[in-house]
Amino acid sequence: MEHGSVLIHDAKLIDGTGGPSRQASVLIEGERIAAVGTEADDRAAQMPGVASFNASGMSVMPGLIDGHVHSTFDNAAGHDELFYHRRPGMAALTAVPNLRRMLTSGLTGFFDADSLYDLGVDLKEAVQCGVIEGPRMAVGGYALMTSVGGAAGRLMPDRGTMAYARMVSGKDEIVAEVRRQIKLGVDWIKVHVTGSFAHRRAEGEFITFTMEELRTICDIAHDFGIPVAGHCRSAKSVKFACEAGFDQIIHGTLMDDAAVDALVKHQAMLVPALTFQANLAEFGDAIHASPVMQDLFRREIESSAEMFQKAFKAGVPLVCGSESGFSVTPYGDWHYREMEVFVKYLGLTPLEAIRCATEYGSLVLRMKGQVGVLEAGRLADLIVVDGDPEKDVTVLGQRDRLRMVMLGGRQVDLGRPELERKPLPEWRTHDFGQILTKPIVESARAAQAAGQSLR
Repeated sequence: MEHGSVLIHDAKLIDGTGGPSRQASVLIEGERIAAVGTEADDRAAQMPGVASFNASGMSVMPGLIDGHVHSTFDNAAGHDELFYHRRPGMAALTAVPNLRRMLTSGLTGFFDADSLYDLGVDLKEAVQCGVIEGPRMAVGGYALMTSVGGAAGRLMPDRGTMAYARMVSGKDEIVAEVRRQIKLGVDWIKVHVTGSFAHRRAEGEFITFTMEELRTICDIAHDFGIPVAGHCRSAKSVKFACEAGFDQIIHGTLMDDAAVDALVKHQAMLVPALTFQANLAEFGDAIHASPVMQDLFRREIESSAEMFQKAFKAGVPLVCGSESGFSVTPYGDWHYREMEVFVKYLGLTPLEAIRCATEYGSLVLRMKGQVGVLEAGRLADLIVVDGDPEKDVTVLGQRDRLRMVMLGGRQVDLGRPELERKPLPEWRTHDFGQILTKPIVESARAAQAAGQSLR
């Protein structure tokens, strides 16, 4: 739908700041919010032909922003798929319907942390230029790793690239790769500060860069005005990354008080991205996932919750991230889920959790002050949902309750059917189990409620 003037009236307005909700109208003119509240009603009354949307009994709020997505992974079931079953052209093509599926779920922006074959930049520009339809994107390129590897450990090569990662060794290679990515057009540099070994998994993740290397990455990136995000799973790695100048800490599990102090001191944002772990821990039985992995992720959430809560109360921006792109977190289904996790495990109120998926989400998009809050002058990225997320954030995951998605003042066509997706040759393996769809979860919840085993 083309830009125009629209008055959304009689809605429960959740503005995204964490403040109290209220009954209010929102007036959109062109791509921006023109007025909110009585001013919106008064201005609309003087505008002949303004479109009107009666949102009685509904809630209007900023569109969701997901702080951690992998848009080119196509719901991969494990590293084997990503390393050996993905081709550049098809990875780009499959991303196109996945981007639209995210948009029609109420997601109006996301951070594409790293991508296969540096495709994120091209996808972002295709969306910006109207070639394809999707949410706003901020993107990283290849994730920087050393020969120690990241989450895949010894599966990573010692040099070169593999799937979503580039191995770097020493200052010269680091400088060259950071400059190459910035020339390409990334919005963030992503670094695997920690990595794990399958044969030493019980010891957790190890820091894989020296402090000098981490500082080099930040110095070069910041010279060009580009922020740096770090995958960190340990207290020491969070402190190292913050001291080196990182702007975003991803995961940040197993922190201690000193790590939280470092986040506060260096003003870094935190993106726990717990949805993957929560889904596997709670519903892994339904997809025949490893009980060992389920227990590992459950303990990781429970042992980290207190420090996440401390960080939030200390003023650290906490951003929702779904880790969408894996079979456990398929696109379009779970972008609300981190809010549910924050409420359940971290003790946040629904309004506080919504702020983590809206106003704070604008930080990963690098669009602070432009999106994430419903107020005059902001870009009109918003959703209308039939229900009350202030009482239950899970209503934001129910597609049949979504009444409007607006991106930059344009209404997204929610009625257009998706094409039937058929299996691609040599594209799938199933290390994590089958794709965790909503019907599987609904059956699992029903079985849990009845006290039945999911196996």
